Amino acid sequence: MKKYPVLGVAMQHRTGMLEIGDSSVTIAVSSAHRAEAFEACRYVIDTLKVTLPIWKKEYFEEGSDWVEGTPVKV
Repeated sequence: MKKYPVLGVAMQHRTGMLEIGDSSVTIAVSSAHRAEAFEACRYVIDTLKVTLPIWKKEYFEEGSDWVEGTPVKV
């Protein structure tokens, strides 16, 4: 909130088994102007990907495998 002129930010990251197409992260940003809200939202998701060790388990017909998230430059 210090980086962008926004009124509020909320984020939720789901855990557990998710189906293909399910949302795993929800971000809500309130701002007087849409552009600042979108910029702040992009910053939040990019920062999340860099700062948290997000792992996911992918399932295939042949079995499963753990995949580490790919860091994004912020």
